[in-house]
Amino acid sequence: MKILILLLLINFNSVLVRAGTWDGYNNPANMDVERNYNYNVNQLPLHAATALTPWSETFWPMNKGSINYRWNSPDHDGFYYIPFSKSQILKMSLEELKMLSPAEKYDLYMGNYDYPLYNEVRSYGNPRAAYWYGICDGWSIAAIQYSEPAPVILANPDGVLVPFGSSDVKGLLSFAAAVHFKVRTGQVGMKCRGVDLVSPCSDINPGAMHVVLANQLGLLKKAFVVERDPGKEIWNQPAYAYDFQILGSEESEDGDHGLRVHGTFRYTDELENSSWDPVVGTPNFKSDKIEMDYILDLDARNNIIGGEWINGSDHPDFLWIPTNHLEFTDSMIGINKIYKPTNK
Repeated sequence: MKILILLLLINFNSVLVRAGTWDGYNNPANMDVERNYNYNVNQLPLHAATALTPWSETFWPMNKGSINYRWNSPDHDGFYYIPFSKSQILKMSLEELKMLSPAEKYDLYMGNYDYPLYNEVRSYGNPRAAYWYGICDGWSIAAIQYSEPAPVILANPDGVLVPFGSSDVKGLLSFAAAVHFKVRTGQVGMKCRGVDLVSPCSDINPGAMHVVLANQLGLLKKAFVVERDPGKEIWNQPAYAYDFQILGSEESEDGDHGLRVHGTFRYTDELENSSWDPVVGTPNFKSDKIEMDYILDLDARNNIIGGEWINGSDHPDFLWIPTNHLEFTDSMIGINKIYKPTNK
């Protein structure tokens, strides 16, 4: 789906599919910001979810105009309209203003009738872009760091009331995170290129994945991002829950002994259509899951040291987390007043 920031990419020819201990790209310590991960399988929760559920939203695809897309308008235009002049805006009703795009609304709220954000976003939109291009990286960062935004109506410097739906604010948060935020990341696993049916890419090591899920979601209760697609496309999703079933002992090539595990990994999915109202806790919230089967390699003290996927198992591509906090400054500073969390 959608990404402006490609994280760790590596040529497939340098990656071998094998069982066993993780390499440097798969080391769980890459995401252990607080340096306190627990690797003992007997001390890791089998079920967990974060206290704050990341919100669903569209990934603002490039082929629809990104956040220039008038999602609440009957024509759903993202490319071919001309923004209204100040004199036109002053005559428009609240219902008419609701139909504008997130970028237009932000410009109006800031009193910028020359529409600088709208013009910036135009450079990212492309009606011929691949269907999965968008700002899922920004959506994922914003959704794991900020509670779902509430709809708001705010006056601009000329007293014009500018109405923002929840999805309008989400679009602004996502675009700011994807384009204006200098994100630093920790990542476990790699994006493999040149994948074919003869030599499939191993992607993330399942032992490393188990450690990250159990620590981030189970012990720390902190969400992170999963790149869902093990193929060439990039689909970033906010991860928030898991369930592990220990099915029994298995032989281990690289450890003292092994365990067979069936895991269910849950993540927030994107909306097909944006929404005026918040969606978390409602039937409009979207989520999905990955069902996985793998063997954990354990040392003599039951510490996880690696693992291997069982043939045919579904699995994520890689996991990552922003290690710095998303803030809104410079041209996006107005978001600080627009954003109102639903939980307050």
